Amino acid sequence: MSTIFYHVLLAICFLSVGVNLAVAAEDAPYRVFLMEYCVSCHGAKKQEADLRFDGLSDLPREELRKQWHQIQQKLAARDMPPEDAKQPDAESRAWLLDWITKTYGEAMEGAHWAFQPVIRPEVPDTVGPNAIDAFVLAKLKQHELDVAPPADRRTLIRRVTLDVIGLPPTPCEVQAFIEDSDNLDVAYARVVDRLLRSPRYGERWAQHWLDVIRWAETVGFETNFERPNAWHYRDWVIDALNDDKPYDRFIFEQIAGDTAEADAALGFLVAGPANLPDQIGRDEEAMRHARQDELDEVIRTVSQSLFGLTIGCARCHDHKFDPIQQHDYYAMQAIFAGLSYGDRRLRGKQDDEWSARVPQVRDKLAALERELDEMQKTYQLRPPLETIQTELFKSVHVDAVRMEIAATDQGAASLYEFEIWSVADDGVLAENVALASAGATPAAASFALANQTRHFDNLVDGSVDKRQAFPWVAASAGPSWLQIDLAAPVTVDHIVWHSGSSTPASYEIKGRDAESGRWQSIAHTKDRLPRTGDMRAATDVWIDGMSRPQVDALFKLLLEIRATQSESSRLSAGPQTYAASFTATPDETWLLRRGDPMQRAVEVAPAVPTVLQKPDATSKPEREVDRRLALARHLARPDHPLTARVIVNRIWQHHFGVGLVETPSDFGRMGARPSHPELLDWLAADFVAHGWSLKELHRLIVRSRTYQQSSRPRDDALAIDAESRLLWRYPPRRLDAEAIRDSILTVSGKLNLQTHGPGFDFFDQRGGLSDYTVKETFDASGWRRMIYAHKIRMELVDIFGAFDCPDAGQMTPRRNLSVTPIQSLGLFNSPFTNRQARFFAERIRKDVPNGTKQHVERAFEVALARPPSATERERMLELATTHGLQQVCRVLFNSSEFVFLH
Repeated sequence: MSTIFYHVLLAICFLSVGVNLAVAAEDAPYRVFLMEYCVSCHGAKKQEADLRFDGLSDLPREELRKQWHQIQQKLAARDMPPEDAKQPDAESRAWLLDWITKTYGEAMEGAHWAFQPVIRPEVPDTVGPNAIDAFVLAKLKQHELDVAPPADRRTLIRRVTLDVIGLPPTPCEVQAFIEDSDNLDVAYARVVDRLLRSPRYGERWAQHWLDVIRWAETVGFETNFERPNAWHYRDWVIDALNDDKPYDRFIFEQIAGDTAEADAALGFLVAGPANLPDQIGRDEEAMRHARQDELDEVIRTVSQSLFGLTIGCARCHDHKFDPIQQHDYYAMQAIFAGLSYGDRRLRGKQDDEWSARVPQVRDKLAALERELDEMQKTYQLRPPLETIQTELFKSVHVDAVRMEIAATDQGAASLYEFEIWSVADDGVLAENVALASAGATPAAASFALANQTRHFDNLVDGSVDKRQAFPWVAASAGPSWLQIDLAAPVTVDHIVWHSGSSTPASYEIKGRDAESGRWQSIAHTKDRLPRTGDMRAATDVWIDGMSRPQVDALFKLLLEIRATQSESSRLSAGPQTYAASFTATPDETWLLRRGDPMQRAVEVAPAVPTVLQKPDATSKPEREVDRRLALARHLARPDHPLTARVIVNRIWQHHFGVGLVETPSDFGRMGARPSHPELLDWLAADFVAHGWSLKELHRLIVRSRTYQQSSRPRDDALAIDAESRLLWRYPPRRLDAEAIRDSILTVSGKLNLQTHGPGFDFFDQRGGLSDYTVKETFDASGWRRMIYAHKIRMELVDIFGAFDCPDAGQMTPRRNLSVTPIQSLGLFNSPFTNRQARFFAERIRKDVPNGTKQHVERAFEVALARPPSATERERMLELATTHGLQQVCRVLFNSSEFVFLH
């Protein structure tokens, strides 16, 4: 700052009314700036955007930091002062920005615990090898509490089996654990290792991850159409977890899998809802809004799942609570500026096999096309029609033109535009006289009703850009016609039509003579070779110069060409997966005023949020792929304050029902503080030290004394900690929907363990607008684990939807655990449960051929991993004798013990 400018500011500062003289002298100039340029919009009378600058020094420190944070962003984007207000000169603006950075730069990083480095704390002194128990016990002692006694072996094996693989243990597994002569720690360790090696583990824990990112196999929004190839991502997650892919690699492949032939992993970035192209308005504003919405879904997926932050809140303004600037939001958006939704090639063994077959199929196609060329020459047929077809003819003087469409290649008649061109003569250029702007009037046999117009006016509006225009579409399939009446008689010599949702296949074009008023034929398709894509039956087609057998032979050849073309295209494209694709040259990213895509402020470079950048971070990657690689490497930093904490907390949550941080996708200031902060940091540090291994983390948690303790309540502990957040017992909870359903199928003996591939259906359709009819009964393909169900967004599955199974409309980092009458009514009365109860009874009779008492005993062992009590045995024997064994099995499915984890 110049000396003169500084002294002037000081002078004004001490003379200004309302200035707080307690401010340090070196800080005084900022007040002058605010009083002169800002308080008219952000003072006592008016507070634009909830900002008030006339009393900053009286604010609490946290609020002061937030206010300066917002000031800095608005100044940098030149959103303040507004264009119609008095503007500071460049030197003054630059000085204030520099002063904010120097004065508040460190403070803006915040003292919030989640942004501090993970420092492995010392383990409290305790007896035993597991650090988890040491931290938990130390916390309990602060409240004069102690852990509960260990759970018995039956309870423990049922708990850990349902928890780790989502299925109940078999009677043989229970008995083997009970009879294991080794001490509990050794016997239990073997059980844990067996469960973590099971392929069922990945199926169980993949569902938790899919909840976090609200993955589904439909697009959502108004149409909710199917994404047929989205299931590859679900399978990739299952395999990654079963293989114990290190978590840093798990992150890397989901962000930059295209660099590692992990294409299916890129389904992560496009897991959320997105409008299809034909749902988007054709104007520039609508397309910009849609693009912003697409990228916003990506940012929310990445930020909430991996960072544990609500960065998406900064789309329209600086984050109200966390040190995330609006600039940070758009810097994150710039990382994904080259991204698009849709199918992409899935590289791998199958892709290699398909590629090897391409030359042979192409050779076959070339031979078929040569045969077609010979037929065309033999029967002297004109070339097939184009999608933009020009019909040349001897010039005629007409006042109207009519096109009579006898058939299309498929569907109702449809054209985008119909052009009638005048004859060029003596330097006068030819012009399209069919335009409405030239006075032409269109008409047609009919037009379709749809969300956007399909009216015949579209034929002459002069727009052929399919992103902006709409076609004329006839109301139904079959013969149709259109007619253009000209403003005045014109001599014309060619017509151009642009195909719409179908392509005309058989038609005649007529012109009305301007003098006589009679119609005369000027173009037709009687001697044209049909298009390869012509889907008409051969019996419906007549071609001049060809007999019926010859037409039949021609269409048989066309059918074979079409099939071979399809096979060639399929093999050449390779297997497809629904995943993110990228362009090498992304569009620029702009900070948008108030998030409005039509109000671009300043261009923004790709970067992670400022608060998470290392002090020496200077890299500004330009190449699209380098942007994502930089993000992946940033997240995989061993010293990252959030990455390990967030995933460790998620794993803890699913073992104990609630995380050490109750808000697993919000580690910001509005999120919950950790119940055991030292334990969280120790786990995060240990997780990284053990190579980011999720299975090692599971092993550590479930082998702790904390996890193995009894779930029985104690009055003294309940009085202090009713929710068991201090972990003075194992917190009991209801199983989630998938585990309940899969357990029913396991116990009935009908669980289908087929893995991978397209899922089974809970409904009669796989997406779309119309109502979904629920399937009530299933064959063996519908008895697969519930994670393999085709996931329809915004539709709850029958029975199990009531058990808080999310519909993928929103991210669900933590499910509700409600208890409602609908749950019990559905589980007790549904055809599914009753049928499975019958199967369960049949299984018991096969296991134990004779004796109702033995049947009841066996049913309890299979369903609840224990024998019945004397009272239960007596009552269930009575029920089985009176109403049959099936009703005993039905009651067991509906018992609290069956659907709860203890």
